[in-house]
Amino acid sequence: MQMMLKAIRTSVPILFLGYALFVNVDIFEKGLPGTVKGDFVSGKAATSLGALYGKAQPHRKTAVGLIGAARYELIGEGRDGVTAGDDGWLFTDEEFDRATPSEIKTAAGVVADVKAQLNALGTKLVVVPVPAKIDIYRDHGGEQAGQAMEDQYRAFRAALTDEGVTTVDTRPALADAGPDPVFLTRDTHWTPQGAARVAKAVAQSGKISHGDTVFKKVPARPKEFMGDLVSFVTTDDFAPSVGLGPERVTPYVAEEKGAEKKGIFASDDAPIDTVLVGTSYSANKSWSFVPALKIALGRDILNLAEEGRGPIEPMNAFLSEPKLDDAPPARVIWEFPIRYLGEPRYIDGKEAGNA
Repeated sequence: MQMMLKAIRTSVPILFLGYALFVNVDIFEKGLPGTVKGDFVSGKAATSLGALYGKAQPHRKTAVGLIGAARYELIGEGRDGVTAGDDGWLFTDEEFDRATPSEIKTAAGVVADVKAQLNALGTKLVVVPVPAKIDIYRDHGGEQAGQAMEDQYRAFRAALTDEGVTTVDTRPALADAGPDPVFLTRDTHWTPQGAARVAKAVAQSGKISHGDTVFKKVPARPKEFMGDLVSFVTTDDFAPSVGLGPERVTPYVAEEKGAEKKGIFASDDAPIDTVLVGTSYSANKSWSFVPALKIALGRDILNLAEEGRGPIEPMNAFLSEPKLDDAPPARVIWEFPIRYLGEPRYIDGKEAGNA
């Protein structure tokens, strides 16, 4: 069996290399379908060359998708960046890179520095750590990896507590959800149900006082999309044929009658009440975390979360806002996925990532 798997793992890249060799020989004989424009100093020539090269490989996307689908179907593997679990479940490789005690301590120190800066402004910081998907759904991806991420979650919260940082324990809300899907099967993110359970945990924690604004839940149109992890396996065209088809969620908004829209810093005499900073778990409207927080806390929430930058960079951007000193919020909620702790580039802010 092992020999067969080894043979398949070897043959798949050989097939792709054979295709690449065939295409490149063809391009060499026929030439590129156009002229390279721009200069190489500015990078425009490289962009032009890449576009022409892509046009000269009309079957490349098909080949990549077909080979990826075959590899997944035969040996249950994708490319670097994804780990395939059971029953069509996919997990980001970041959830299998356990953070060292030193990395956890460093991250906790970064959070403590943020707390100190906010305290100086009279602003309270509450960190909302997001457990790893492999922790909650370890039965689909591996007990050992799941336990490692649970340990990482607990270690991070303990390190934050040692630094005097207020946190909300969100893990029970997701781990005890029962049949409700709290993470997407083929995407890194939580479902609206998972986000709502975390929002409720925040409201019930007593760490943030409740407001008196009443919001109502207004469902939006259901959305169907291909999970962000599928691209590490195959293309959208071939994904359904290997059981990795689109997923469906029903997002919603929170509406308050008679409410006026607020800007980032509405006015000098009307400081922001509550700000949310975080990653795509908060920034992407499909997951409905902000409406869930509004409903659960009875407070309007200013969402400054950002996609694709990890948990630290959005906070740095918020702290560098020129008007922050003049109109600091009363409280800041910091959504922080613990799967980034083993990836130093997300913590030191030197490289953005898929958050």
